[in-house]
Amino acid sequence: MSWQQKLKKQIGTQAYSEIKQLRFNNLQLNKLPDDFVSEIHKCTNLEVLSLNQCGIRSLENLQQMSSVTRLEYLDNFTTSKTLQQIAKAFPNLEILIAGGNFLRDLTDLDSLKPLRKLEVLNIMNGINKPDSEVRKYAFQILQNLKELDEKDQYGQIYVKPKEEKKPLEVETQNNMEQEEVSQEDEESALCSDDSNEEEESDSEDEDDSDLSDFIEKKVKNE
Repeated sequence: MSWQQKLKKQIGTQAYSEIKQLRFNNLQLNKLPDDFVSEIHKCTNLEVLSLNQCGIRSLENLQQMSSVTRLEYLDNFTTSKTLQQIAKAFPNLEILIAGGNFLRDLTDLDSLKPLRKLEVLNIMNGINKPDSEVRKYAFQILQNLKELDEKDQYGQIYVKPKEEKKPLEVETQNNMEQEEVSQEDEESALCSDDSNEEEESDSEDEDDSDLSDFIEKKVKNE
């Protein structure tokens, strides 16, 4: 399937501005065609772009896409220059999946320094150095990095902290709880009213019974 067919299938009847993710895997592109670049740049709210196993050697014609926060770039031909192009094209990247690409040296990672929001980096042992050295260097130069190849800076499996609820979510939950309490109070009040009505009804019945007995006794005495 060509990239044009994949693009058409993913977009369907949606407007370009509604597209949040695009996946173009297993294409032999070598270099991104200009018309391909032109089409994906129409997706102004794109957040996830996947270009796995596309044989890409250069991203030099890719213009900046600041909305993209996740790039999947497995099994391509990556060099320090390619990483520079990635950092330039996707300045707000938070997640970069680039395993299966062999880099020459630790300093190749310097190309990612401009990515100040980068939290997750996956290079899957792409540098021929001891893991401890790669980890130490990566966490030293990438200020916001939290996870390298699924592990933290100490080489332990990274456990993502639970996300705190946003203020709006907390407010919504509180409102729901208040509504439930109010509903319970209303139900309790209704039950109380019904109970009072039953007591009043029983009292009226007793009064009627006492009056009937009084009249009956009076009639007998007469």
